[in-house]
Amino acid sequence: MDFKQKNKHIVDILFVITLFCVFAVSALMLVIIGSRVYKNTVSNMDYNYNTRTSFAYITEKIRQFNTNESIQISDLDGHEALLLSTVSEEDTYYTYIYMYDGYLKELFIKSGTAPVPDAGQNILPLTDFQLTQVNEHLYQFYMATDSTNTCTLYVSTRCEN
Repeated sequence: MDFKQKNKHIVDILFVITLFCVFAVSALMLVIIGSRVYKNTVSNMDYNYNTRTSFAYITEKIRQFNTNESIQISDLDGHEALLLSTVSEEDTYYTYIYMYDGYLKELFIKSGTAPVPDAGQNILPLTDFQLTQVNEHLYQFYMATDSTNTCTLYVSTRCEN
């Protein structure tokens, strides 16, 4: 009888150890799955932030300079740039929006000053930025935040002059 009692205790201990191992493996798998979900969520949030911010930034800049004479596509030292011009009481000022050295940049200068791409303010990291004037009032912007995430934005000017 004593032998059966020992076997029963060993089976009980083995059952508890097996149950603990199943629980530990399940917890480990849950942590691994959770970390993958978190990584994907953070990646998607970064992508959405970069694209939405760059789209909102460009759209707002075009809305600020909302005349056809103020908006044009230009060349900035070999880089395609959106050139926005404004005339104050005495001088004309230019705002260049372009991609240089892996960043969407903005450069604000007074007329008569030579634009230097290095001097621009970094806005957002990008891998590609292309501008196209579709027609007199419509501009197309192509942006890539990395090799897999690309977006195209169409912005229309609201004015007729």
